[in-house]
Amino acid sequence: MALLLLAVMTYTKPKKTYVYKYVFYGIVCSIISIIVNLSILVVANHPEKYYNRYVFMGQLLLFLLLYNAILYFIFSYVNMMSIVRRSQRREFLMMYGLLSLIYLIGVVIEIASRGLYTMTLEGIDIDHFTRFYTGAGVVCALFCFNATLSNKKNVSRVIWHAVLAFVPIDFVILITQMASLTRFHAVFTAITYVPVFAVGYMLFHSYPYDEITGVQSIYALNAFLFKNLGKRKPYIAYTKLIFPGIDNLVIERDDTLLRGVSACRSIEAINNKIKIYRVADNKYVNVIDTEDEKDFQKYINRIRGIMDSLKAELHMPVNYLMVAGQLQPELDNPIKCRQFFEFITRRFEDQNSSHFYIVKPSDYDAFNEFYEISKTLEDIRNKLDLDDERIVVYAQPIYSVDTGSFKVAEALTRLKLGDRMINPDAFIPIAEAGGTIHAITCIVLNKVCRVIESIEEFYDFEAISINVSSKEISQQNAHKELFDIINRYEFDVSKIRLELTESAMLESYEIANDNMQALTRAGVQFFLDDFGTGYSSLERVMNCPFKTIKFDRTLLYKSLDDERMNDIMSYMIEVFKKNGFVTLVEGVEDESQNQYSVEHGFDYIQGYHYAKPGPIEDVKKYFNRKAKF
Repeated sequence: MALLLLAVMTYTKPKKTYVYKYVFYGIVCSIISIIVNLSILVVANHPEKYYNRYVFMGQLLLFLLLYNAILYFIFSYVNMMSIVRRSQRREFLMMYGLLSLIYLIGVVIEIASRGLYTMTLEGIDIDHFTRFYTGAGVVCALFCFNATLSNKKNVSRVIWHAVLAFVPIDFVILITQMASLTRFHAVFTAITYVPVFAVGYMLFHSYPYDEITGVQSIYALNAFLFKNLGKRKPYIAYTKLIFPGIDNLVIERDDTLLRGVSACRSIEAINNKIKIYRVADNKYVNVIDTEDEKDFQKYINRIRGIMDSLKAELHMPVNYLMVAGQLQPELDNPIKCRQFFEFITRRFEDQNSSHFYIVKPSDYDAFNEFYEISKTLEDIRNKLDLDDERIVVYAQPIYSVDTGSFKVAEALTRLKLGDRMINPDAFIPIAEAGGTIHAITCIVLNKVCRVIESIEEFYDFEAISINVSSKEISQQNAHKELFDIINRYEFDVSKIRLELTESAMLESYEIANDNMQALTRAGVQFFLDDFGTGYSSLERVMNCPFKTIKFDRTLLYKSLDDERMNDIMSYMIEVFKKNGFVTLVEGVEDESQNQYSVEHGFDYIQGYHYAKPGPIEDVKKYFNRKAKF
């Protein structure tokens, strides 16, 4: 077993945590001590062949030293599992140093008074030698139990249960070893320490448990969910800790860690029905293994009390988000279950305070739509079919004030789920968060290019614009992938215009600007979309190759009701037009808004007052026909 465990530890990738060294060196010492013990038994059974007084005494002393090292590693491993004991490591070393000194003095006394062995007609009697080190093992077991008992409130439940199980078993085996030597002449003390290291490795270094907090890992949570999904409905409390800046976190790290571990112990102490799982550095799942709502309310209130106490005790502002709910049948796999609680938690992440929320039936309905959208978008990204029918492109014509006609249109994206059409407000944020937005852009661009190619020769229009995510334009060489699609078609590149929001200026300004410059040189113009809702400076806007500034509807609505906003709006329009920008306002829905837009000098007006979005294939009916058509 020891050799097998060493092989596993060498050729796999275990969690090499703070206490891993005690397991590793402990198992190495175990292998060497077992080999030495075997050599002692061979000599003791065949003294006529192998016995040499000095060599044999050296074997005995070497084993005793190795056994003392094994006891040290076991004792250290159990105690250093407690974060409190780690802070007392100097005192711990001094105590074990004293015990080792007593042990060595005992060895010297035994050699001087009685010797560690005696010669007999049948061989060499090593009963006294075996009883001596076995007795040391009994003392170590008692010390381990006492040290764990005195530190019980700071020791995780799994460690406490392991000590309760192993110490009595080891104690019985060691006593049995001492009592049975004369009758059976068998040595089996290795089974009192090799399994200890094996269990420690399996629990804490092959990922089931977290060493510091003593709680179970995400793998154990998955196993629990697989076992219970669709069969039972325990309650889940998903907790996310929100820490301040990293500088404060480093300064207060030791105190935060200590108090955090203490909170884990307190939650475990509430009831055995409560299990804690660590799914990330700052995310924990409490499983309250009951289907009784009254029990759930009682336990969750106590957990909240512990979290509030933790928040009050820490010297830095730490908030928590806790979302609790029952495990419903529609959450039919562990990943979906975790995604559900993440989905609910995201609603409260922007709040600058702690928050507790119990899920409602409507939350499951909202998540089911979110999950369906996510899975559909992932499938769209994985297939990357540029003609994918699930991405539907609409277009809204934009009115030109100067010409009194429609010259431009904006392509708008819809997601088709079965018979339903999903608006971009519902799926674009999911696409951006899930990394599927680029696939959508590619599909939309391809479909827009196809329409432009088909109508360019026959209709008089300036361009059709499409929205590009700020995440995309902030990627190195993003322009090349867009050109790969545009170059598949034969039309004037200036007929394509790209709309970017102000957030693009924040993500990676230099890379975004490089991509924009490359596209501009090829003839693609840029709209700055939703101006007035972001945080970019006018200087950056002026320095980027935007041609058209698209004022957000909220600025329009506020300007109609607020004289100060009206002055600001007038000033911004004047500044942009003096610097050669084209101005466009969106969200115009009635005549008063339209009159305001015209009077303030907007070049283009977009909104339901002039045209509603429709399938992009129908946009040509808004454009004037060319004479030759």
